[in-house]
Amino acid sequence: AQKAAAAPAEKADSSSAKAEAPKASSNDVAPTSAPAPKASNVVTVGNRWIGNSAYVFGGGRSQSDINRGLFDCSSFVHWAYSQVGVNLGPLGSVSTETLKHAGTQVSSSQMQPGDLVFFDTYKKDGHVGIYVGGGKFIGAQSSTGVAIANMSSGYWKQKFNGRVVRI
Repeated sequence: AQKAAAAPAEKADSSSAKAEAPKASSNDVAPTSAPAPKASNVVTVGNRWIGNSAYVFGGGRSQSDINRGLFDCSSFVHWAYSQVGVNLGPLGSVSTETLKHAGTQVSSSQMQPGDLVFFDTYKKDGHVGIYVGGGKFIGAQSSTGVAIANMSSGYWKQKFNGRVVRI
């Protein structure tokens, strides 16, 4: 399934720090159309998994998987947002389909760090990541585990479908 549609290896951005970002207050979870102050936290919180995680289709839906850094794309997004106090629904049922309806659709020309970006891989909206700025996103990719990938050229540019969701 997902493994058969694996992307060519995308290299992690070597300048990314591996430190975990501070957690935001769980009292500040209301979605807004403007970027939330926690947007900078959600784009960096996942850096701790760069280089020490693995992609597993259906992974990341148990604390055991999370502790071992085993994620698929949607469970990684769910985990990252949970680290900054945003609940994206039940972990056991998170998917790209649930995430594309989790916030407000915005134009790709209005993309901001912290927005969810969607890609047509093995199906329409088959992959999701978190936009970090500069034409890059962080996500759990089948070829790399959690990594920062370039969506401005190559494979991810071809697969980006223009769907952007602001949480």
